[in-house]
Amino acid sequence: MAEQIPVAVIGGYLGAGKTTLLNRLLSEAQGVKLAVLVNDFGSVNIDAALIAGRDGETISLVNGCVCCSIGDNLGLALHDLAERSDGPDRILIEASGVADPARIADYAGSHPRLALDSIVVVADPETVRMRARDKYVGDLVRLQLAGADLIVLSRTDIVDAETCRAVRLWIETEVPGARLALSPDLDHGRMFTSWTLASELPLDGTALRAALATLPTEIVRAKGIVRLLEAPDRRFVLQVAGGRWSLDAEDKDVDPLTKTRSVIVCIGLTGQLDPARLDCHFAGVARTVGPADLVELLRRGASPPREPHP
Repeated sequence: MAEQIPVAVIGGYLGAGKTTLLNRLLSEAQGVKLAVLVNDFGSVNIDAALIAGRDGETISLVNGCVCCSIGDNLGLALHDLAERSDGPDRILIEASGVADPARIADYAGSHPRLALDSIVVVADPETVRMRARDKYVGDLVRLQLAGADLIVLSRTDIVDAETCRAVRLWIETEVPGARLALSPDLDHGRMFTSWTLASELPLDGTALRAALATLPTEIVRAKGIVRLLEAPDRRFVLQVAGGRWSLDAEDKDVDPLTKTRSVIVCIGLTGQLDPARLDCHFAGVARTVGPADLVELLRRGASPPREPHP
């Protein structure tokens, strides 16, 4: 199967600054082929200098990115992108200002080549608290914020520092554990950083599950393909998003003698992800196979893994 395409949903109430963020990501893609799905081309207001051409419901940009109209069917638009042989590296969906982005994110499971990456909600520091108190739209605004993996405060360059501080404290109270970013710091190339665990040997499944259950809050997303000591003839797919994690076995068995590395990648905000802390957090996951493990492997009829040659 071809490599999966990460899908991120960008939500937020009307006027929060979603399209400004999308425009910036399109113009600063830096070698990443983005496909942005929007309801209305006009609302994005793409810089004319970036447009290479238009074909029906798709605008192609000179940097390899595309902007596609959702039309009447988001699922169909995602399917078309997933089926392209020259498909994008990442897909961004602009949710309507009155939509629940967490429900939009469910569409990321509509095709086997797609995988939900994150839900980003944009909030205007000047209006978000007022909107949240509004008797008509307050529940929706709070619902949007609660479903976010990352909350981006927009227009922080035109509000005073005290307002930003107060809004950040308010969000941390309303959405405990919320991950925050300021829009001036939202450079597409520097917004996220990653940490990787790689092992030639199967991982300790008990230790891995314990580590996943207590992940540091600065991790926005994690994913991986792993082999476990408890089932060396299977591969497991790891997914972490929105504070939830899953570790599911692939449908087919693999040859236990085949060298398949276990790889886990954790993604977090630049400046917040601490590699040394993650080294300690996962220290018990990748370990040398001991006597008890060898007995169990032999009982299952599998050859024990060997340490790689230096």
